[in-house]
Amino acid sequence: MHSIVGHPRARLRPTLALGAGMALLALAACELPKAPEWDVGIVAPFSSDPIGIADFLPGVVQIDSAGEPWVFTIDRQSSSQAFSYGDLCSPFCAGLIGLPVPGFAHADSFEVAFSDTDLVSVEGLSATMTMQFTNGLGFEPLRSNVDTTGYIAIAIRDLGTGATLDSLFLSADSKSLGSQSDTVFSFSAAHVTDGVKILFWVVSPYDGQTISVDTATANVTLSAALDGIEVAAATVIVDNMSMDTSFVADIDQNTRDQIMNRVISGAYELMLVHNLELEGSLAISIAGSQADLFSGDPLAEVRLIDLVFTSDLEQPGVLTAQELELIAGFPDIYIGYSGVASGSGPGNQSRFAPDQTLEAQLKVTAQIRIGEQ
Repeated sequence: MHSIVGHPRARLRPTLALGAGMALLALAACELPKAPEWDVGIVAPFSSDPIGIADFLPGVVQIDSAGEPWVFTIDRQSSSQAFSYGDLCSPFCAGLIGLPVPGFAHADSFEVAFSDTDLVSVEGLSATMTMQFTNGLGFEPLRSNVDTTGYIAIAIRDLGTGATLDSLFLSADSKSLGSQSDTVFSFSAAHVTDGVKILFWVVSPYDGQTISVDTATANVTLSAALDGIEVAAATVIVDNMSMDTSFVADIDQNTRDQIMNRVISGAYELMLVHNLELEGSLAISIAGSQADLFSGDPLAEVRLIDLVFTSDLEQPGVLTAQELELIAGFPDIYIGYSGVASGSGPGNQSRFAPDQTLEAQLKVTAQIRIGEQ
């Protein structure tokens, strides 16, 4: 993963929780006069660094930020299937041993489906597909000394919509399968849903060849692999994904003392700004140790609850003087969050582009007593 955030299945990163610690830091760093004494409401706005979207993606998808514009890269996708000679030329070649090879025509298909079912579709796909024919028939099905009318026709289609992505005609005049033959296709700016379907038609002419063949084991194996896959956008399934992470905030002792001695009440307001197709709930926990995060112990943690993923929604809450003093008194200040997110589209689908981010904006308002204590 190249990226903006770390682990494939975690959600929201420490940047969101970092806002709470930094807001408190900004608040307490104000220069406070000694006298006279009066109460003042101080607003400390905080706008987080962008939170990346990499962790909302399936494991086969990563963000490549090396060039411009950024792209998603997808792991190699491959499939293969063997077609027996008995199936290819049935019923004409049943029990064929030491007799002239009959001519035959056969149409079939196989699929290279996305290996992760959470990856629904991709847009602007650029990739190379190598298709390999391994000929285990014991003879050349396309070419002979007397007839070169054999051919293989190939069509590559979008598995979801059936749209043709590419096609190729391999004639015996210009192509011999031999024991193995590779054919390379290149895709650019394609839209693919679920994967690709490869259809082929093979025509093998009658030419009087005499062979000994086991029609049950002789076969042609077709293999296909999509590689070097880059896409401009991806639609994926995000279905009740759990989000949990934590980190340690660094707040100096002077800041802690000012919070403990002067703050009498407080409030916070969280706003998420994004254009992601996500919905869900989350909570933030501020505690003195990793074990105390989301512990439910009011003497060991301060929890911010009832937060949601809705964009541009002001989400307010109250921080008491006791909660702010508790935070300031922790030997180490751990900040964590936990939540659940799902795609807001049909079937919990969500469309992502590599440059999309989630901006978390946290504002803390503290009522502070200024003057002689």
